[in-house]
Amino acid sequence: MWNVVSQVGKVAYRTAAKTGLAAGTEQPPYPCALPLQSLEDPEDTAQVQELLDNIFVAAKDLLENDAEHQWRLVDYQDPDKGGDLHLFTRPHIGPFNFAKATVSFMDVTPQQVLDTMHSDEEASRKKYSANISHFEILARPTPTSNVQYHEYWAPPPVSGREFIFLAEKKYVEEDDVYYVYGCSIDYAPLNKKSSGHVRASCLWAWELTPIGNNTMATYVSCMNPRGWTPTFIMGWLKSEIGKELVACRRVLYGETVQLERASLVSMGLKDEDVMLMRNQAGEEEPLSC
Repeated sequence: MWNVVSQVGKVAYRTAAKTGLAAGTEQPPYPCALPLQSLEDPEDTAQVQELLDNIFVAAKDLLENDAEHQWRLVDYQDPDKGGDLHLFTRPHIGPFNFAKATVSFMDVTPQQVLDTMHSDEEASRKKYSANISHFEILARPTPTSNVQYHEYWAPPPVSGREFIFLAEKKYVEEDDVYYVYGCSIDYAPLNKKSSGHVRASCLWAWELTPIGNNTMATYVSCMNPRGWTPTFIMGWLKSEIGKELVACRRVLYGETVQLERASLVSMGLKDEDVMLMRNQAGEEEPLSC
C-alpha cells in the first residue's frame, strides 16, 4: 500500500512543484495548506493512517525534491568550532515560508537525536529551546504516532503561536534512515485556542541517516504563521531554527547551554519603531483560528 501511495504522491507533488501552488490557490501543495486536514477521533486508526501517509509523502517531497524547490544557502556561520550547520531558504508561496537545515551530530546515534530533540517531555525540549512555553502529548493514536500541542513565545507585541501536530517516527529499514515528521491538523477534541496565541500552520520533517557512529540530519519546514506577523519576524524565526539546532547539539554533546529570548531592540529595532509596532498591533485583531 505504501508504495502505491508514495508513487501517486511523488507524481502529484512534482507536478505541483513546477508552479509551487496547489490548484487555484496561493498555497503549497501540502497538507499544511488551509483548510487543514481534520481529525475527529484519534482512535479512528484508518483515518489517522491516511493522514500520516499524506504527511509523509509531503515531507519526502520537501526533503528530496531539491531541483524543483530552488533551495538557496543562507549566509550563516556555525558558531561552534568544527560545526557544519547550514541553513537554506526558498521563495515563499503566499503566506507560507520555507526553511531547511543540514547538520552532523558526531558520535551520536539517530535514536539519541530522537530521544533528545523529539522527547515526549516538555522539560527535555526546554533544554534546547528558549521559545517553547508549553508542550503536551494529547493522544497516541498508534504505537509510532502522537498528537502534539505546542505553544511558542514571540517578542511582544507579536502574539505567540500555537500548533497542534499529528506526528510520527518512522524507520525505513531498506534505506537505514530514520524519519520524524508532523503537520498541523484541525483536532476536534481541542478546538478552543489558548488566550493570546495565534494558531499557526506548519509541515515539518527530519531525516536522520547513520554514518558509522555519527548522524547526518536534514530538517525542512513549511509554515504559515497566520495573524499579524511583521516581515522581520520571519527572519527572526529562521535564525531561531539555527539557535535551537546549535543548542540541541550542545545538549547531545553534554556541553553547557545558555538560552536567551530575543527582544525587539536586540533585533535592531529602535525604540520609536517598537512604539509604532505596538500601536499597529493594537489596531489589528489577532487571528486565532
